Amino acid sequence: MTTTSIDRMAPLGRLAAPTAFAPRTWLGVAFQRLKWHAAATARPAPRDRAREAASVRALANTYMKTDPGFAADLYAAADRHEQIDAD
Repeated sequence: MTTTSIDRMAPLGRLAAPTAFAPRTWLGVAFQRLKWHAAATARPAPRDRAREAASVRALANTYMKTDPGFAADLYAAADRHEQIDAD
């Protein structure tokens, strides 16, 4: 049985010197990077609930004179929004 250059290649986990014909190695590296990229882009951005609540409170301040009931609802919503992660 004869061996080919593919049979003599380093395992996918090791970094080997690139050769002219190393499809398994390059495909393995490309696949790992693709998996990493997919995982990195799938994570949602961390939320800053305090900052989001502060912006809602600032909006509520603008409605305090014209519609105090709506402003009170906005303040309550901001408080509930901040408490989501606190529990």
